[in-house]
Amino acid sequence: MFGRFQNKTRSIPRHQLENAGLRLSDLQPGQKARILEIGGSEMFRIRLMEMGLLIGDVVEMEKLAPLRDPMELIVKGYHLSLRRMDAEKIAIETVAADE
Repeated sequence: MFGRFQNKTRSIPRHQLENAGLRLSDLQPGQKARILEIGGSEMFRIRLMEMGLLIGDVVEMEKLAPLRDPMELIVKGYHLSLRRMDAEKIAIETVAADE
């Protein structure tokens, strides 16, 4: 009966992403990284694109909340708060601080 209310899109688990290295949730305050891949459902990826997180963009970890969730990022000059659960689905590579 409740089947019609379930989400029809499937989420890509962390271990099935092509880039199995660092995740956005692994960043420490002050570090910068380039987004390599975004996993999760199609709706999740669209939501992140609407917020300005695109593959190839450089993001900076600004700070963490007291319990380490959510995290505050600087993306294209604005501040974005993202849950750690969502940040786990984003593969990154670290970049130099001056980039």
